[in-house]
Amino acid sequence: MKIIKKIQRNKLYLDNEEIMDVSPLIRQKYNLKVNDDIESLYDDVSYEASLEKGIFIISLKDRTKKELQTKLNEKYFNAKMVQKAVQKLEELGYINDLDYTISYINNRKYGKNRISYNLFQKGINRETIDKAYNIIEEEMEKNIEDRKLEKAILKHRKKLLVDDEEKDTSLEGKMKRLKEEQKVIQSLARQGFEIEKIFSKLKEFKESGFEE
Repeated sequence: MKIIKKIQRNKLYLDNEEIMDVSPLIRQKYNLKVNDDIESLYDDVSYEASLEKGIFIISLKDRTKKELQTKLNEKYFNAKMVQKAVQKLEELGYINDLDYTISYINNRKYGKNRISYNLFQKGINRETIDKAYNIIEEEMEKNIEDRKLEKAILKHRKKLLVDDEEKDTSLEGKMKRLKEEQKVIQSLARQGFEIEKIFSKLKEFKESGFEE
């Protein structure tokens, strides 16, 4: 049995310790009242409540499929109906992991390694991440990772660029410049850029005098 012990502020308090968010429309549709046994209605009510709550959560902030399912599982005990609601929202286009990944990549300045790690945490798989990068690069006709790395390096150009007239050619001066370059490399690596690409791109910039 699943008995409604209390109804307060659009929440059903059930005897299985579940507190289920439901809208007035759902309450009216199923004529839900205190002391009702909703065992036979439990799946239907859970599904529709999860669906409505899912739309509300998405309206506040874009979510991945995994993030939405996690949020709904915090609200509802019926995991099967939560999963069904999430699948329905995906079918209707309310959630789209590929679109989310493309937007996430475009709106982050750091490198692919860090971006990929963050997306893995959000439930995005490697295939979707690679597909998103391919789509972006086809649209831009340029490697997005290279573009982001170039911008990141140019932010450090003052530390890396020294005019020949000002350049200290002593051993101490060379060591100081090398130390600054190492700091920049470490900073870029922490941002998720691959070490080999950092070295390669730095070499290009130094050879061109850091011209954009």
